[in-house]
Amino acid sequence: MVKPAQVVTLSAIDDVLKYIATNEIRWIDFQFFDVKGLMHRVSVSNRKIEEASFGNGMYAADLAEVFGPNDQGELVLLPDPDTLARLPWEPATVRLVCDILVAIKKERFLKDPRYVAERMETNLSAAGIKNALIGTEVDCYLFDTATADKTTRGRGTGLMMDSREAKWGPSPLSNENRGAYVATPYDSMYAARTQISETMEDSFGMLVDSHKHGRSPTAQQTFELAERGLKSAADAVNTLKFITKNLATAVNASATFMPYPVDGERGNALNMAVSLWKTSDQNVFYEGKEEYGQLSQTGRYYIGGLLEHAAALSLFTAPTPNSYRRLAADSKKVGWSATRHDCLVFVPHAKKNIKETKRVVYAGGDPSANPYLAYSAVVAAGLDGIKNKIDPGDPVEVEGKKARVAKELPMSLHEASAALQSDVKFLKGVVPVELMGDFIELKERQHRESLKGVTSLELQKYYNV
Repeated sequence: MVKPAQVVTLSAIDDVLKYIATNEIRWIDFQFFDVKGLMHRVSVSNRKIEEASFGNGMYAADLAEVFGPNDQGELVLLPDPDTLARLPWEPATVRLVCDILVAIKKERFLKDPRYVAERMETNLSAAGIKNALIGTEVDCYLFDTATADKTTRGRGTGLMMDSREAKWGPSPLSNENRGAYVATPYDSMYAARTQISETMEDSFGMLVDSHKHGRSPTAQQTFELAERGLKSAADAVNTLKFITKNLATAVNASATFMPYPVDGERGNALNMAVSLWKTSDQNVFYEGKEEYGQLSQTGRYYIGGLLEHAAALSLFTAPTPNSYRRLAADSKKVGWSATRHDCLVFVPHAKKNIKETKRVVYAGGDPSANPYLAYSAVVAAGLDGIKNKIDPGDPVEVEGKKARVAKELPMSLHEASAALQSDVKFLKGVVPVELMGDFIELKERQHRESLKGVTSLELQKYYNV
């Protein structure tokens, strides 16, 4: 059954309209996301937005250009007043993230990825979970320049990236032998990273718990976003991408969230730290009397679900052909641990007896993921583990005991697609079949496209066969 549009409080709408009227705002950026997770936007005059826009939606563009033809009817944009933010680089513009609404029926569009996150939150509520909080650690690269030679693709690869931190560059700031989390001056993008973090907080109201130079030496940046509700956490990741790319472009730099852009490094990861709360004071993952990691039995079942469905999850958490190059360079043990960060599932346990910090981290993702789909799928897998009491086995470092024999992760997008198609039941009621069909078809097409391209490595190794 298709869910009707959410009811938004009038006070929130009034706050938006009042802000626009009293702060010399001329343009409202309506931002929305396609199945791949790419942002699209339409800028609407302040004269066009009114209270009814938040209930009936607003026609501002032919959305079939983004989502393709559909059987539900004409689509309109439904702004979410809780996402209001002023763009610091566009002083007369605010943004509102939008849901996609079917105009005549006033029901949600089934292929809107943000709707998937809402459906997952509804399922959590039905399971007795008041709130799912997700904190995100996400990597990206900030290059000084990135130049694409698109005219001679047939002659070989045509993308050149330069960074003052790169081992191949002339700068003395190379980080090749300095390890992770280097300090200035070798952390040459500290000022840029700080500006990104402060823009997230000051302009968009999304907290950044920490930022640092990444594990990879060539100008990799890592941001730890404060925990938020599931849909809001996905909004935060997309907002980070939006800010980072715009601020980089403003200074003629180049930002990329591509999973594996630099050969020989570990690539960009996206780690999801989830906690489930039955009440505002009851974290279902925390058990103070449990000796190992103070993780409850419910938390273990949640991990069991993640490991059981790990192969299927990969299509959402590692959704590009390039994702599997990153997983080859920075492979994860398909198991869980409270002490080892090289596992697919990690249970942080730096401090004892603090229920607020008891989370389960899924470390199989990268920033090419559509976070609305990836977060929903990961939580759905964990919830299935709780529902069916799936045993995760012993942690990987426990010797002499029974460790869970988990399925290996896929090694390609095609394998991930096959895994999901054979293990899709846990997503019933979360991902609409219409969106699922389009998503799988997209991933299979991307896999086929990836097989046609010739890489520089292939030219080097096999030219003289």
